[in-house]
Amino acid sequence: MPLTRRRFAAQTAAAMLFGLPAGLRTLSASADPTDESPARKIHLNDARAFGPVKELLEDTYPGIKISVVEVDGDGVLHADHDGMKVCWIYQGRGEVLLPKGYRTQEGGSDPLPDEYKSEPIDPALADTLRLLKRGLPSISPKAVVHVQAILNRWHDDVFTGDFAAELWGLEHIERPWAKDDRVEAALVSLFDIYRTVGFSTKQAASYEPVIAGDQLIACGKETIRVRGRFRCLAIEKTDRTTSHISTARRLRYLVDTAGGCSFDFDPFRRLPLTWYTDRPGGQGDGVNFVNSHVVNIPKELSSTHFHPLRSKIGGLPQTEMYLVLDPKWHGLESKGRKASVILFPDLRDLGRYEQHALRPGDLVVIPPGVGHRGLDVFANVLTIPGFKPHNEYYIDQDIHDHTGGKSPYNENGLARKNYDRIEDVL
Repeated sequence: MPLTRRRFAAQTAAAMLFGLPAGLRTLSASADPTDESPARKIHLNDARAFGPVKELLEDTYPGIKISVVEVDGDGVLHADHDGMKVCWIYQGRGEVLLPKGYRTQEGGSDPLPDEYKSEPIDPALADTLRLLKRGLPSISPKAVVHVQAILNRWHDDVFTGDFAAELWGLEHIERPWAKDDRVEAALVSLFDIYRTVGFSTKQAASYEPVIAGDQLIACGKETIRVRGRFRCLAIEKTDRTTSHISTARRLRYLVDTAGGCSFDFDPFRRLPLTWYTDRPGGQGDGVNFVNSHVVNIPKELSSTHFHPLRSKIGGLPQTEMYLVLDPKWHGLESKGRKASVILFPDLRDLGRYEQHALRPGDLVVIPPGVGHRGLDVFANVLTIPGFKPHNEYYIDQDIHDHTGGKSPYNENGLARKNYDRIEDVL
């Protein structure tokens, strides 16, 4: 029986959320092997398996449409319901035609092609950045990392790229961010302008390459000419006719925000589409209906966590999806490590867990209330309605304590526990 939105919101246990036939089975010895998992794992090239997942997500999130798009030769991307349709390439390569006058907030890492010209910095933004640069000593150690990342996009008379990810980082740090009231006010003012700055404009129309991991968006009646051979997972919001970000987001033109290090695993974390808000502490989902970040996840840096059924900031509960990519498309090294995901389907029984091998083209759908940890996997991590602030609970400490270390956990994540009792946040 498919789930309705009312039933979805009413459930108090994640295992009850997803009542369709199981795509995963538990691997723990303590669990009944006939138990159905609330998560689903499929390969996107399997049309029969994709159908139930599509039905499930569309019923859970009214107004969302899910599809797989294939391009073989010359083609056109368009919204099927005149909404905002976001396409993530997961297999293959091709080209997209971007016209003269096209504006994008890509940039800040590898330079855009020569036919792009960065727009001059707005004088008011330049004044704000000068104030922040002078005020760096007054900014807290946690916040200064994100502020410096914003300043790194400023070169002479231009400012390049989208810094929504840096503001998302500030949103998770206690305020005030700065001891100086003027610096604090300047940081808050960035939330008013960050969608309008950092653009570059294309001076001549041309086809540009896209590969697995890149993102394309079609809105309303818009058509986007493409060519090549590639496949995409697409999510469309049917009541949106405009996009708050540009048509193309190519990973090579986005700033890498990977943290930490691993000698046997190349760090990589780039955000084609992150949470957008108009003010610190904003409530609800706003313009967000899906977010994306592409990350190479080594087991050493991956903490087990879950997203609750009821978000602290309101809005819809958060479903997470791993769209597994081939790291070779981006020259990343995994030194023979095997990709997998660990799931905890019942957070009241941390002795029950699942571990599943992953390969490029797999899609793992993880509903709210299900613990998860990616291991040595290169994935486009997608979330509906997005990466909601203050919406992750880290459970490695409880896994260790409640199972005597018998269930898998990350020892490096023990100190990240951010709640008192797990029962209080389910």
